[in-house]
This record gives sequence, C-alpha cells and structure tokens, in this order.
Amino acid sequence: MEILLIITLMLFATVVIVAISDRFGLPWPVLITLVAASAFFFPSLPLLHIPAEMMLPIFLPPLLWALARRTSWAAIRSQWVTVVSLSVLLVLVSAVAAAGVALWMLPPIGIAGALVLGAAVAPPDPVAVDAVAEPAGVPRRLTGTLQIEGLFNDAASIVVFHLALAALTAGEKLSLVGGISAFLYSSIMAVGVGWLIGYGSAKLIDWMNSTVARNAFTWVIPFATYVLAEEIHASGVIAIVIAAVELNSRVKVGAEDRLTGHAFWETVEMLFTGVAFGLIGLSVRDAVEEVGAELVHAVVLGVVISAVLIAVRFGWMWVFYQINVRKGNRGLAPLRLQEVLLLTWAGMRGLVTLALVLSIPSDSFPMHHQLAVVALVVLLLTMVIPGLTLPWLMRKLDLDKGPDAQGDHAREQLRKRAYDKAMDVIAEHDGEIPADMIEGMRVWFAEQQHIGDHGTSAAEHRHETIVEFRKQMSAVRIQALEAAQNELLQARREPGVDPAVVDEVLHSVDQMIVAANRH
Repeated sequence: MEILLIITLMLFATVVIVAISDRFGLPWPVLITLVAASAFFFPSLPLLHIPAEMMLPIFLPPLLWALARRTSWAAIRSQWVTVVSLSVLLVLVSAVAAAGVALWMLPPIGIAGALVLGAAVAPPDPVAVDAVAEPAGVPRRLTGTLQIEGLFNDAASIVVFHLALAALTAGEKLSLVGGISAFLYSSIMAVGVGWLIGYGSAKLIDWMNSTVARNAFTWVIPFATYVLAEEIHASGVIAIVIAAVELNSRVKVGAEDRLTGHAFWETVEMLFTGVAFGLIGLSVRDAVEEVGAELVHAVVLGVVISAVLIAVRFGWMWVFYQINVRKGNRGLAPLRLQEVLLLTWAGMRGLVTLALVLSIPSDSFPMHHQLAVVALVVLLLTMVIPGLTLPWLMRKLDLDKGPDAQGDHAREQLRKRAYDKAMDVIAEHDGEIPADMIEGMRVWFAEQQHIGDHGTSAAEHRHETIVEFRKQMSAVRIQALEAAQNELLQARREPGVDPAVVDEVLHSVDQMIVAANRH
C-alpha cells in the first residue's frame, strides 16, 4: 500500500507541476527535476528500490515511442547527416571526453568505469528538449534537428555503456574492433526487428475495429519491441524508433483514431516522465547519503564534466555549421552562429543519463553511488539551468531571420494543398447541388483553413456554421475533407516536409472530419 501511495502522489504531483508550468510558461521537465532532487531534504520519505536491470525497460520504451511517432521516413532520410553526425559521432566524442575527465580526476574508477560514466552522460534527452523548446519559441527547423538527434543518440550511448559495463563487472577487455562490431550488429538487427514489428502491427491495427483496442495495442508495441530486440542483443532503442516510424507510415486510421491517439500518448509521456523522475529522485537521495565524505569531490567532478560536455557540443556544432554553410545545406541546422549557441545550450541531459547510472549493479562496482551523484550534478547543470534560461536566450538571439524559422510558410503551403484538394472534390459536384450552396461551402472551407491559429476548436462552432446546409451537402463535405486529409498524409511522406508541421494542420482537418461525421 505504501508503494501505491507514493506512485499516486507522484502522478498527482506531475499533473500539478505541468499545470503550473503551462500557466507560467515554464518548462515542466525542469520543475519535475527540481522537485525530484528536493527529495534529498526529506529523509522521512520511503525509499523505493527499482531493480537495476529494470530501469531502462520500464521507462525508455513508452517515452521513445511517444517521440518517434511524430517523425517520418522522409524526415529521417532528409536528416541522415544529422543522425550520423549528432546522434552517433557527437555522442561517442562526448562519451570519450567525459570519460577522460573522470579518469583524470578520479583515477581509481579505471578506464571501463570512466567509459560507463561517459556513455551515461553523453546523450541529450529528447523528451526534455521537446518539452522545453516549444514554450521557449525555438524555431521549428531547430526543434526538428534536436528531435531527430534525440531519436538515435540513446542507441549509441547505450551500446558503449553496455560494452564498458561488461568489462567493468565481468572483467572483460575493452576492444575497439569488438565495440564497432557490436554496434553494427546491434543496429542492423534492431532495424530488422523494428521494421517487422512496425509492418505487422500496422496490418493488425488496420484489421481492428475498436478505437480503444487500437490505442491500447500501441501501448503494448514499444515494450514488446524493446524486449524482443534486447533478447537477441540488438538495440531496443533503434528497434522502437524504426517500429514507430514504420507503423505510422503504413497504418490506415481515421481522424478519430489520430485525435484520440495523440491525446493518449501526450498523457502517457507526461505521466511516465513524472513518475520516472520521482523514482529516480528518491534513488539519488540514497546515493547522496551513501557517498559520504566523497560528496564534494563527486559534485566537483560533475561540474567539470558538465563544462566539458558543453564545450565539446559547442565545438561540434560550430564545425557542423561551417560544413552546412559551405555545402549550402539550407534544410539542416545550424546555419548561423546564433543557431550554434542555441543548439549547444539545448543539449539537455535527462532521464536516460540517470537511468543508465542507476542501472549499474551496486554490488559489482563500489563507486556506484559516486557516479549517481555525478550524473545528478550533470543533469542539474545541463538541463535545469539551460531549461530556465532558454526563453531569455531566445529573446537575446535573432533567430527569426532563418529560412522559415517558425514553419509558417510550410504551414501555409500545406493548408493551401489541403484546401485545393477539397475544392477539387466540390467542383466535381458542380451542377448536382445549387450554386449558392456550392459557394457557401467554399466560403466555409476558406474560413476553416486558419481555425487552428486562434485556438478555436469546439465542434459546436462548426456545427453552428454548417447547420443551414441541407443533408445532401454532408456527403460532399466529408468527401472533400477526406481528400484534404489524404493530401496531408501524402505530404507527410514527402522529403523536405516537416512531419510536425503536417501534424498540426492535419489535427485541424481531423477535428473537422469528426465534427462533420457527428453532425
């Protein structure tokens, strides 16, 4: 009963924190981190011990799935340079740099122990970045780069982490060739597993009639994908991303499914993140108590590693910026020095960092508690401080001059495509329906194009707008909306189109379809 009470309190606290963050324009992952860290000052709180081997399987699958379902194959193909440069190479360089600092300042940790720590603190947290970037007004093109980076960077860090952990706990030797081979095997097998599960799951969802069952099935898929991939020593992270993208590119669901699925996964992401940070906060409190006299040294090490990680990320982004400018890669980021600064500051560590450190078996590595303290310090310095100062940085930097900074041009183009396709369907029925009604429908569609800009979402508004139309108009209206919907779904699969912007416009069209069907 005590465990149930604690988890219930964490869920309640998460909802309250998100509500406060939304009202005051603050990043909720940062507030949750601060609340979780404050558990240290309440020693009377009961401690929940999570088995080390269960940290990642419990929390990583749903959070990764929630993020990966927002992208598309076209977006990944167009950003493959970002995936290789930021998700793999930058993570490896950051892990080695952090490991070098750890080995220099804490020699007893050994090379394997240093790499374990380096791999844990190397990847930025996509969930934290996504939640912080939007309220701060980060341009859509930069947010897209951060999201693509966050999809795969955990995979590179986890492979390095497990290789170093095996050397640490089992006495195995670290091998560069073995590490590369393991990474290639893990990645290739994960792609195969993810594709098969995504393809098969899409077919099964298409067969289901129940919206509830379809949404519930998407909850099961990420866990099943992770477990199956890990059982054959493949990357569960990559498998989940591939499965999510493949499923969402193939599944044929209607407007109601997309609306309910969006709401469902937004809720899952919020509550899971809150509980994860709460449980991790209680675990870190135990680590701080256990580290004893080494606390100050662990904090100093965390500060130095944080500074090194920020410096490495800035240097890498600056080189990436120079390459983009010379090659004219207008669709990539960064393209200006201001964007280098923003992308550097947005490299926030989060859940994966603490989860990896806390997954180290404490009985096989005596310095386990020190690593947990170091990870907490890195988390505070690379997520809490950047998260709170990012809105201020956005006001100081001139980022609105980049190409379609906020995605407004892309959004307008998509709306026009959807509108034109709907008008084509209406034109096909010219002569069957009185001309004044045809003209009234055209006016109604034109008004609905920008309904999402003003936050007007109630179905009652649309109902009042169309109530004067006769029943014979309903079939044509729905047919036109479905044509607009199909055009947007087609655009989502096209290279150079931001799937997040498509989803914004598609959300409005889906709302209109649901309202029209109910009417």
